[in-house]
Amino acid sequence: MKTVLKELILNKKILILGFGREGRSTLREIMSLGGFSSISVADKNNVSDIVPNDIPVIFGDTYLDIIDEYDVVFKSPGIVLNRSADEYKALIVGEMDVFVKAYGDRIIGVTGTKGKSTTSSLIAHILKENGKNVLFAGNIGIPVFDIADKVTKDSVIVIEMSCHQLEYIRYSPHVAVLLNIYEDHLDHYGTREKYALAKKHIYLNQGKDDLLFTTKETLSECENILSKTILIDKSMAPFTDLKEAGSVLKGEHNILNAAFAYEVSKMYGIGENGFLKAFSTFKGLPHRLEYIGSKDGVDYYDDSISTTVKSAISAIESIENAGIILLGGMERNLDYDELIDYLITSKLNGIVFMYDSGKRMYDLYIKAIAGKAKAPKAVYEKDLKDAVSYAVLNAEKGTAVLLSPAAASYDHFKNFEERGDVYKKLVF
Repeated sequence: MKTVLKELILNKKILILGFGREGRSTLREIMSLGGFSSISVADKNNVSDIVPNDIPVIFGDTYLDIIDEYDVVFKSPGIVLNRSADEYKALIVGEMDVFVKAYGDRIIGVTGTKGKSTTSSLIAHILKENGKNVLFAGNIGIPVFDIADKVTKDSVIVIEMSCHQLEYIRYSPHVAVLLNIYEDHLDHYGTREKYALAKKHIYLNQGKDDLLFTTKETLSECENILSKTILIDKSMAPFTDLKEAGSVLKGEHNILNAAFAYEVSKMYGIGENGFLKAFSTFKGLPHRLEYIGSKDGVDYYDDSISTTVKSAISAIESIENAGIILLGGMERNLDYDELIDYLITSKLNGIVFMYDSGKRMYDLYIKAIAGKAKAPKAVYEKDLKDAVSYAVLNAEKGTAVLLSPAAASYDHFKNFEERGDVYKKLVF
């Protein structure tokens, strides 16, 4: 990888755009290589106190205006450019692009609106438990440059790839797993089509010797596929019941995730017995339909990862005794009609809407149930603290309270992990 990166930065004016976890990783790697003409950091926030003293820092609301003053710009995921990348004089790249160019032949890339963290973690776990030399990085929280020095010829690299990491990528992994594409991140992309295109970059640069694992439903909106396509459905999992398989995971969607993991692991010589033994030891991930305990006869689940309509519906269906759901967060103008229609006839006893998107959902729900004889009771609370207080007071014994917001967290929390942690503290 060092050769690929060195060629990219040699004698160039470099800008690190965004100085979060990935920006810091990129800066460390470039500084260790050297050979560039100059290097600067730009971020909306003043990050001067965490940038080495001799590196210029540009910050403030106009920090994006200086992009064309540089030759190569390493953009952090999630930063929204003022123009399309190809409209800049500067070359816009990211860590993922460089890493996949260097190591694409040994990478399993996993993406999807829903399930990519669980599925990528599961694949990495299955391979590792079966003796493979596994490296795991990406959107899971580990920048890919941080594992570059550990890559060997026999490494199998599993990478969780977000839409932001895929948006400007020019290379695709040898094994691409595209779980699903639902409406999401419209605040960034503007349209579902642009969001979907970012996801499709996981396979758009594959060749005939590469592999794409996806579903029939997702394949129906894909095009320009050159790789071999393997269609996955739940029946391909080596079990039909998660509990009987010894798993802590819940929900039919996780049987499908397991089917993906099983079919991918078979490509690396892992049979049914090896898969099942490893699968039974997979502990799941925090904030993903995570059972956090029982209080006064009521079960509590943290599904803070939920940012879409589909994920919230799936969460309700996955928890047998679901009684109250907490919905809402950052407003991103998603279409909530499907969720509203589902809630009206759901098994829930109550719905607590919160924050900006929750207010819009609440108004839609109240309008939709007008004149209907029976529908779950709905209330609006301004924030998570008040929503939890209402749920704790009103939940019936034997039922479950579920945080599955169908909305992003960024207007009130640093990320979904913080939202889930705050939820746990509020409950217990």
